[in-house]
Amino acid sequence: MIDISWRKGLKKTHVKLYDDIDQMPIERFNKANKFWMLHDNIGSSISDFDTNHFNKIILLAGDKEKCKAEIHNFRILVYNIQNEINVEHRSFACLVHSINGEEINDLSLESLDNVLKRLSDNGLTQELLKKKLSRSERKSTMT
Repeated sequence: MIDISWRKGLKKTHVKLYDDIDQMPIERFNKANKFWMLHDNIGSSISDFDTNHFNKIILLAGDKEKCKAEIHNFRILVYNIQNEINVEHRSFACLVHSINGEEINDLSLESLDNVLKRLSDNGLTQELLKKKLSRSERKSTMT
């Protein structure tokens, strides 16, 4: 497990994450894998417009069926952004074992979104998450 902690004011939040997908319960692995796949193929943010879709559409312009499929994926990305759905964040939520000692076992979309809201309300930002995870990865590779 990876342990990450941070403070927002006087309140400290402690999160345990699965660090080895092979150690995850099967249902959790399958759910996380689904979101990773969606993120890889569709994306999660506006920056994915160019990197995942516009460039592919241009490259696939000669293949009508593949181009239509790519436009469909682009539409899903736009829908997700409009509805504040971030599949990369949902995949992260699947990795959360516990928050302040409370195990997270409900993997429904509503529960995963609640995990993200709870962490966000407790001060977790994208920047902080990246810092904490990169520090944890460095520690685990040094041992």
